[in-house]
Amino acid sequence: MKRTARVGFSLLDAIVGTCVLVLAVAIALPALKMASADAAKQTCTNNLKTLSSAFQQYSGIRQGFPPRRTGLGGKLPFGGWGVQIIPFIEPELADAFNPDYDYYDPINQDVSRQTVDAFLCPASPKDRKLVVTASASVSSRNTDRASVFSFEPGLNDFISSNGMRMPSTGYGVNWPSGTRGNRHQAMTDDVTVPFHLVSDGLSNTLLIVEKAGLPDPWRVGKMTGEGSPLGAELSRGAWAGFGSIQFSAFDRETGEDRGKGDASDCAVNCNNFFGIYGFHPEGANILLCDGSVRFVTPELDGLTFARLTTRDDGQPIDPTSF
Repeated sequence: MKRTARVGFSLLDAIVGTCVLVLAVAIALPALKMASADAAKQTCTNNLKTLSSAFQQYSGIRQGFPPRRTGLGGKLPFGGWGVQIIPFIEPELADAFNPDYDYYDPINQDVSRQTVDAFLCPASPKDRKLVVTASASVSSRNTDRASVFSFEPGLNDFISSNGMRMPSTGYGVNWPSGTRGNRHQAMTDDVTVPFHLVSDGLSNTLLIVEKAGLPDPWRVGKMTGEGSPLGAELSRGAWAGFGSIQFSAFDRETGEDRGKGDASDCAVNCNNFFGIYGFHPEGANILLCDGSVRFVTPELDGLTFARLTTRDDGQPIDPTSF
């Protein structure tokens, strides 16, 4: 009796085929995730290089570094370093921005709410929402001081320092007293900082760092809440807003407790309000005053972080320590 050849797949064939497919996906998925993370890290680095170029162009004209924030001295409207360098990134936005008004003023909101890729890191969480609510400053040309303006500004994943909070023990005890406070960083308030004031050297001083995830608080890889007055009240996290905050080192386990001034202090990826923070597995990006972009890991110690933050502490930095 002649047998007819079987056509098609049996149930066993289907099961085997499905198992092979699942196994292939399981093998490929980590590689795909790694490739995606690498691409996000590279784009983040490239965006920071764009900001670096803008800073260099500003510095070439003004012979110094721009104000980290304006408006505190009562002579200029509220804004930050993002407003100062936007002409070298998006000239059309700069042309539409009126520097005689606060960045959140209705006359400037169409500009300030724009998303500018250079200020963002694609590894950062999506769908973040920052709401800025404020009245016209005394220096704004807007004479209506009673109205309250509210809007959602374009975000910024990078920030500069307006001081370094030293621990009360360890390296904080012997820190040079003459370089404490918030007037010893690469950028300061309201004015351009000449190069010669960065006496520690441009390659040894931070200009801006990655501090991603605002306005939400992140501690050691976990979001611990939603929103923050550090974003809404003082406008950190907006590319056109205040572009600085006090830096500090933190406990490696909690990311909440301030550092002790010893080797256990954490400066990278422990606290995204006051420390360097990126959503890359290995660390985060920083920009130095010489225009170079560096990638730092959680091995960066608190003392080196403090020395990099301060422009004139006179303490040597081991180039292999960051």
